[in-house]
Amino acid sequence: MRAATAWSLAGRMRAACGGVACGAAALCTMNKAHAQVDSPGKRSMHEVTLEVKADAAGDFAHWLPRYLKSLLELPGLLGAKVLVPEVATSAKPAVVFVLGGPGAGKGTQCGKIVEEHGYVHLSAGDLLRAERKSGSAQGQMISEYIAEGKIVPVEVTVKLLADAMTADGGSRFLVDGFPRNTNNLSGWQEVVGDRLELAGVLVYDCPEDVMEARLLERGKTSGRTDDNVDSIRKRFVTFKNESQPVIAYYEHQGLVDIIDGTRPIDVVWADTQDFIRRVEAKLSCRPTTYTVHLYSKDGASSYVTDLMGRIAVDVEARWGKQASVSGCSFEVQQSLKAFGLDSLRAFD
Repeated sequence: MRAATAWSLAGRMRAACGGVACGAAALCTMNKAHAQVDSPGKRSMHEVTLEVKADAAGDFAHWLPRYLKSLLELPGLLGAKVLVPEVATSAKPAVVFVLGGPGAGKGTQCGKIVEEHGYVHLSAGDLLRAERKSGSAQGQMISEYIAEGKIVPVEVTVKLLADAMTADGGSRFLVDGFPRNTNNLSGWQEVVGDRLELAGVLVYDCPEDVMEARLLERGKTSGRTDDNVDSIRKRFVTFKNESQPVIAYYEHQGLVDIIDGTRPIDVVWADTQDFIRRVEAKLSCRPTTYTVHLYSKDGASSYVTDLMGRIAVDVEARWGKQASVSGCSFEVQQSLKAFGLDSLRAFD
């Protein structure tokens, strides 16, 4: 990110190294004629993150520099930097989880989303079945789990999904039948982290008797060994006991849309399209994030003592819920300047 290269890097080093001047050994090897290390007394660097909703981003971009200039009039503040990435990063790929009991209609609706909206459909079940057919030891293990109606270990499923997404390189993914339990959920968060944006969770609700009839009919031609009464009913129990807590977790986050899957396909599809349109509208309104570094010295005014609190109050007063503030402060341990230059004293 763009920032002055000669100012107090030691503040960062101190934060990263638990208060230890981790660059000291390297500094000892420098030519003393070409470098100067000062102990500037107490200085602080305050890192502020401001997140702005899309509909306010334009006005906020004009307001922020003026606001920072007025803030710098406070006694004790030395300067400020607004940081942006040197290379613009593209929006994160987005994923929609599609959940519902076996036979609820997930695959049918996912196929229509792919056809109409260009999403990439990844079925956890299809990926697992493909691995079973590979003849590998892992495929044999997957077969045993599925035959018993059990959940396959999360490490296997997440790796299959992550590898498929990487290989595709797309920007919109439907992940069908995952996460099926809280272990899947934690595994996804650990492996994928924030590399993808979870745009929503689509749940198709359908009674067990309807789903069972659908699956038995499908089993006449599908060739799937788990499309039989015993396996189907075991899968129902698994879904109820293990998948419902995942749905409840995402409901708490406001990410779940539940669609009645018992109705005709076209009626269900109309609701599904409405969900996708809302997802795309949300993705087109991603917030803008600014990182600001502010520098202060000893003798700063009482306003600077609680600088984060002051900024939070000012931003809320001007922008309300359209912007949010977070951040932290670092004490500068040392200030390093190349060639003994004093021209960068503002950030001592």
